[in-house]
Amino acid sequence: MITTTMTGLSGTNPQTFLAMVGLLRVANARNLSARLAFSADGSFHPIVVTDAEVDWPALIAEDAQSASGPQPWRLEYPKEEKVGSKLVADLKCPPEQFRQFAQSAIQEWLTGSEESTGYAAAYATTAIPDRSGKTKPTAFHFTAGQQQFLHVVECLRASVTMEWAANALFEVNSARPGPNLRWDPASDRKRALMASNPTVEPTSSCAPLEWLAFRALPAFPAHPRGNHVRTTGVACRGGSSALTWPLWSRPYALSLVKRMLAMDWGSMYESAGRALGVMSICASMIRRDGKGYGSFGPSRLS
Repeated sequence: MITTTMTGLSGTNPQTFLAMVGLLRVANARNLSARLAFSADGSFHPIVVTDAEVDWPALIAEDAQSASGPQPWRLEYPKEEKVGSKLVADLKCPPEQFRQFAQSAIQEWLTGSEESTGYAAAYATTAIPDRSGKTKPTAFHFTAGQQQFLHVVECLRASVTMEWAANALFEVNSARPGPNLRWDPASDRKRALMASNPTVEPTSSCAPLEWLAFRALPAFPAHPRGNHVRTTGVACRGGSSALTWPLWSRPYALSLVKRMLAMDWGSMYESAGRALGVMSICASMIRRDGKGYGSFGPSRLS
């Protein structure tokens, strides 16, 4: 049994937690029998346990590099503008376009491929449009304005390298200038939270972690509830929403981790948490500004 501790990361960061779930999915797709836990010393470093030695940076880089070209997660559709038609890669698309994407994913599922349906179920639901009549996406959709969610994903994917992945897993600060999905609380660019002017300071990201976090999305499907779209792991109370996740000390496989993600940890911590070796519950508020951009707030532990 091989144990690898990701010393540059903490499971208390929502981006890190998403990334580790994504790493489990990547490993599971390659039959590596990976299990995930978190250190009990207060650092909450992710710990991945496998039956054989795995070069994790190489695996992450290979997964990103092999995902170029047509992929199950690619959703693109034409958009008419004054200068003509352009191809858009975002989740807030016309419902008919998303319906076609979902139907295509179902056909792929019928042939034995589950990746397309996993992403389709995570992106949105055809049942609930937003106020503008577009598809209402996952609660993890934080881009707005001219940003396109899947275009940002593609930029991040293309920039992943093995060296950067090693830095991301084992070094404390591995961010570099570039676009991001705003899943790291440090990416919140409110002027009051920055030492410089956010309108002129370039954005930064850790592409390997952003890519892995994107790979986790099929573990967080969206589903309709009344007139709203709910995302697995996101609790909505009193007009606010937050991603809530457990940190556990025993190594668990992806199948059990996915079941834990769907649990209501606000009410089940005392009973289920003790039995599962849960050490702490993290909650990160989802913030949205007037322009539609979102971000995770700093996590709170209980």
